[in-house]
Amino acid sequence: YILLTPCFISGGLAAVIYTDTLQTIIMIIGSFILMGFAFNEVGGYANFETRYMAAIPTNTSNISAECYEPRKDSFHLFRDPITGDLPWPGLVFGLTIQATWYWCTDQVIVQRCLSAKNLSHVKAGCILCGYLKVLPMFLMVFPGMISRILYPDVVACVVPEECMKHCGASVGCTNIAYPKLVLDLMPNGLRGLMLSVMMASLMSSLTSIFNSASTLFTMDIYTKVRPCAKERELMIAGRVFIVVLIGISIAWIPVVQSAQSGQLFDYIQSITSYLTPPVAAVFILGIFCKRVNETVSFLLV
Repeated sequence: YILLTPCFISGGLAAVIYTDTLQTIIMIIGSFILMGFAFNEVGGYANFETRYMAAIPTNTSNISAECYEPRKDSFHLFRDPITGDLPWPGLVFGLTIQATWYWCTDQVIVQRCLSAKNLSHVKAGCILCGYLKVLPMFLMVFPGMISRILYPDVVACVVPEECMKHCGASVGCTNIAYPKLVLDLMPNGLRGLMLSVMMASLMSSLTSIFNSASTLFTMDIYTKVRPCAKERELMIAGRVFIVVLIGISIAWIPVVQSAQSGQLFDYIQSITSYLTPPVAAVFILGIFCKRVNETVSFLLV
């Protein structure tokens, strides 16, 4: 990450897009290989369902069975609206709001669409992304569940002392489910490929976000402070802002570790759920109401 940072700081959006394209190919190939090894280890999908429901940690102490037994609706996408941990109304309506924000207004997506050669390329790219979004169920969710089957005492641990010993988090070790699968199942050469895949996914997200944040800062903030700034000055300001943003991100790591008890996915979803609904609402209003201009949008958000 440290070695590649100067590349996307100096290369701009073009460097980010070319890097993301290569990394996407590596990620998909590597993830398919790991999925194959994982399903082979558990004996296919039929055994996968049976063994997952029986994946219970050995040490449960006096903790309630609800905390460590797999849920009966583990293989259901649409879960009970009251008792489900992901109730279907929240899944359908809540995620629709987040998806509207991400695919229609998020700077990372919008910037790439605006940089396309023509409108046909934009449409084709969005359709391709939609199809790729089907893959995480098979490339990420299922391997994560298989990791619980293979390592129930580690991935599914519930005793705080045991979890601290395995992964340094007292509430659970789900964060290490995928990396542990990579380290234990993949042979040496492919293990290096998968570690590259994990680093590629990290770099892909970071480069996209930092580049988009730099654009927002330069065009929406810096130009207001320095309206007469020339193109070279704007370019330097954007690059300096990326360096500052990287420093802030590193300093924020302890906050992420303490928030949501160290569960990274829960932290991301919580922050997103708070911030995205207003932006999605303003976007929808802007489509259907001509009076929602820039000033009104700012006040609403």
